[in-house]
Amino acid sequence: MKGAPSPPAASAKPTLLLTIPSQTSFLALVREITEKMAEVAGFGHGVAEKLALAVDEATTNVLEHAYGGATDRSVEVRFEDRGLEFRVDVLDSGHMVDPKAMPRVDLEKFVSERRKGGLGVHLMEKIMDSVTFRRSARRNVCCLVKRKAEPAARRG
Repeated sequence: MKGAPSPPAASAKPTLLLTIPSQTSFLALVREITEKMAEVAGFGHGVAEKLALAVDEATTNVLEHAYGGATDRSVEVRFEDRGLEFRVDVLDSGHMVDPKAMPRVDLEKFVSERRKGGLGVHLMEKIMDSVTFRRSARRNVCCLVKRKAEPAARRG
């Protein structure tokens, strides 16, 4: 049939865009979808759970810091399987938080003082291969990337 859109190629990777209200009640949905998308991208269940935790932390940071607890905003979470890597962008229109201005975490001191909070970026950096922050089109973008293991045939 002429003019009809062709179906996606078999090698097309799934991409998903999720927009949620800035309310903590939606964090479980973000975790669930992240885990499912990571598994579809080829990660095992244990790694998928860790990736869900990292995305949860990024989203929580938006709710608490960029939006200051405001519940009338929205957060966009973009999932993309790029073949050798899995990428998740968390976008918001709140206040810019400079991750370089945040103090580095001293885990020994953190535990001995029984502090709570403040581990989000540290945790994301431990789980992901890359965590970057930028401002684009008046929005904050937290980009989380996890590389996949290369297939044995490619390693040579």
